Amino acid sequence: MAPAWGGIYCHQAAHINDSECGAPEFFSGGAKLMPLQGANGKIAARDLDAALAAVPPGRVHHVKPAAVSITQATEAGTLYTLAEVKAIAEVCRKRGVRLHMDGARFANAVARLNCSPAEATWQAGVEALSFGATKNGALTAEAVVLFADDLARDFAFRRKRSGHLFSKMRLLSAQMAAYVKDDLWLRNGRQANAMAARMAEGLAAIEGVSLTQPVEANILFPRLTPAIIKGLKKDGFGFYERGGQGVVRLVMAYDTRPADVDAFLASARRHAKG
Repeated sequence: MAPAWGGIYCHQAAHINDSECGAPEFFSGGAKLMPLQGANGKIAARDLDAALAAVPPGRVHHVKPAAVSITQATEAGTLYTLAEVKAIAEVCRKRGVRLHMDGARFANAVARLNCSPAEATWQAGVEALSFGATKNGALTAEAVVLFADDLARDFAFRRKRSGHLFSKMRLLSAQMAAYVKDDLWLRNGRQANAMAARMAEGLAAIEGVSLTQPVEANILFPRLTPAIIKGLKKDGFGFYERGGQGVVRLVMAYDTRPADVDAFLASARRHAKG
């Protein structure tokens, strides 16, 4: 989707920009990531259009805009609406760049949007989807879904050359077959989303706790007091602290149970009282 001299536009917090140790640049032969800011982990179509318009066409001193990558659900636990995806896709068409969707949490997004996978991707203008399963019950099983013939043509060679053709590929394929059968992937996504909503509702009722982002999928970023953080860790709960000022990252899984959430909330309430 992007040549070595191309630019790949993404959100500043996108996994490809923040957590991949330069892998996108390596596998693309040197393409440059062009991070953009945006509220709630999302790129706005107007900001993308302005960024692309600012690049002088044909000027060899700049990387050539080649692709845009959006994450659905985002790293902030929020969702692009179908209208927002379509607006970004329209900008991509106008500016002559390709649109990729990082779907590591695609199941959570489709479950929450209550739409079909087609409506969330190619019907909205997406040309390539990273269809994630690892964060939703599988073991190192992912798929790439390409909606443009020219992108698919040489993909098998790219997969082999990048070391992603496993000698026992059937062990991954069997997982993906089970994952999509009878909508298991959506049931898993709904369960994780429901537990995130349960956690958000419980945390919002605790004095001194606030939610820093809308909770639209299975990730939460609450701000907790130092006493609550210390107490939760003492009680054996593990989580990442993000961004300082008491903000922590909580992720609900496909197998998170109501009892798990309630135990966390009980601990937080107890330590909120000092």
